[in-house]
Amino acid sequence: SDKQEASPAQQRAEITKYAERDGYRLLRWYEDDGISGWKDTREAFQRMIDDAETRKDFRAVVVWDQNRFSRFPPVEACYYWHRLDKAQVHLASVNQGRIEWNSIAGFLTATIRQHADSEHRHKLSADVRRGKRARAERGEWQGKIPFGYIVVDRRLQLGDPLRVELVRRIFREYIEGRSLASIAHRLNAEGLQTMNDGRYWIPHSIREKLKNPAYVGTFRWNEIEIPNNHPAIIDAADFATVQRLLGERQTVTTPKRDGGDFLFTSLLRCGKCESAMHGYANGPRLYYWCQGHKTKGSAFCDLNAVKQNELLGYVVDTIEAHWMNPATVKAIRDELHSIIEEQTPKVNGKQIEGQLATLDAKLTKAKRRLVEVDVDMLPLVQEQIRELRSQHDQLQAALRAASTPRNALFGELDERIDRAVSAFCGLRGVLESADPVHRRETIRQTVHHIDVWAERNSGRKNNFRLDHGLITLRDDNLFTSSD
Repeated sequence: SDKQEASPAQQRAEITKYAERDGYRLLRWYEDDGISGWKDTREAFQRMIDDAETRKDFRAVVVWDQNRFSRFPPVEACYYWHRLDKAQVHLASVNQGRIEWNSIAGFLTATIRQHADSEHRHKLSADVRRGKRARAERGEWQGKIPFGYIVVDRRLQLGDPLRVELVRRIFREYIEGRSLASIAHRLNAEGLQTMNDGRYWIPHSIREKLKNPAYVGTFRWNEIEIPNNHPAIIDAADFATVQRLLGERQTVTTPKRDGGDFLFTSLLRCGKCESAMHGYANGPRLYYWCQGHKTKGSAFCDLNAVKQNELLGYVVDTIEAHWMNPATVKAIRDELHSIIEEQTPKVNGKQIEGQLATLDAKLTKAKRRLVEVDVDMLPLVQEQIRELRSQHDQLQAALRAASTPRNALFGELDERIDRAVSAFCGLRGVLESADPVHRRETIRQTVHHIDVWAERNSGRKNNFRLDHGLITLRDDNLFTSSD
């Protein structure tokens, strides 16, 4: 609750007095401490609504004030009022008494009050944003304090000298060529978790520190940036070097430069537990092991491992067996023709154009909301925009299909299938003759992921043979390759 309102303990005491005075028997408490009343993700609130509809063991919800039930906009509040009313549960508050939804006067009063509470929340949120921005423009620190610093009079100052030196060491070792994982491992091996509030060092936390401009004395808050705002720990030239190295090393996705000879990096999943399978080398032999077993043990997943050469042969053989089989290709062609046959007559071009116009208007409105809504509502609006864009793309594809004669669609589809068959038939030659980088890229353009099941060879420790796999081909460029 807001600071100017009664504390949770005071609210509970007032509710108890009100219940005794008006004949309510308190059955249970639903409390979401520290969570704003405008959020419908409140766990206890949602459980209360569900209990009203399913357990049906209470007939009233008693709150200290109507805005303690929610600070939703009136339309959203009415939705939850309706659910309670339908479950034959009414709402009562210490400050307003019973909320009379079923009378015009009571409903209007509650709705007006709800609107006022919602507006009050928006005003408070705007005031908070203005206050934060004003502090940011003065260079006053707000938020998580960077490792190695303390805050004095709202400004960053150098903290524990040992922590300051540890930050310099992290930057120095990264410049010298150590990886994020190597730095984290060394810090943990030296028992320096105590300097990290008892938490183990991990590569992600090392990267966060290496990318933080606060270490060169720069204050950054949203679009506000103030150089030389506080004492620097890292020299600007070293910081720039680290940013360059982070960008260069980010392109390496395996322990070897350009991926080494590993062809299936990030493409394999354990068929037993769905964990990723990572590559490792045993001399000249390359394997992939289940990370679920490695990190969580045999109780989580029996060890699953496969040799790269064995898997590569299986993938090529399986793809060739399907795509060099005329019966399989014909079945795929007939199925896709059937889908076009079914969908094309149902497409109404003018109707789709109208839907596109409606979506364009919604997109324009949603983009305008980006600059109007509270910061904590931005993810919801951004998700709405992504969904609208997805719908827009689907409608545009349907409109193109509607404007293309059916025979032309069949012809275009057949050409793509023929190109795919040609590419798959030549897959073995490419993978046998190309360099590792080209081989890996060819596999990535063909395969989305592979689920692997392997079995232990009896009598031989940590020796496996591939039992079977499930190959999922990419559908975004499957019929567009001309190689």
